[in-house]
Amino acid sequence: MAYELTALGISVLALLRQRPMHGYEMFQTLVRRQADRIVKLRPGSLYHVVDRLTEEKLVRRAATTRAGNRPERAVYEITDAGTEALSERVREFVATPGDEFPQFVAALAAIDTLDLDAATTAVDDRVGALEARAAEITALRDAGTTPGAGYRVAFDYLLAATRAEISWLRGFADSLRVNSRDEVPT
Repeated sequence: MAYELTALGISVLALLRQRPMHGYEMFQTLVRRQADRIVKLRPGSLYHVVDRLTEEKLVRRAATTRAGNRPERAVYEITDAGTEALSERVREFVATPGDEFPQFVAALAAIDTLDLDAATTAVDDRVGALEARAAEITALRDAGTTPGAGYRVAFDYLLAATRAEISWLRGFADSLRVNSRDEVPT
């Protein structure tokens, strides 16, 4: 089976397309750009992805550096194959809807296991949490701290999707409130 770039792999290659970096710098740059709102980002998973990208010859060690008493750090750069793989995978992800299996959708499929009060409270709690998230995303986007048009577009999309989910959930919560105690709407 051929290696398929993950969302984190795409983020790493996109960083290295800008310039060579060492792993810690990649992690810090992604954190500073709030990329953890876009991809699941942990230091261990980032280093694993960098190792895998190296094995696949999508990145290569460009140099080894040392600053003061710090340990040596491998600096990575994207290869031509990495640039090609990045472009192809981004094009594929943008053009083709994929099957994503969010936990929330699985919970909605089983919401009839809750009584109406518990279901309504859970939906109302989610609306509140999403409203807070939307405010946070708006503040990040409007602060202008995320470099590049790509991050702005990603935050605009997250904000639109969050607002759409809030709107749907409010309607769903209203329908829960008007239904009898024995029945959850379908």
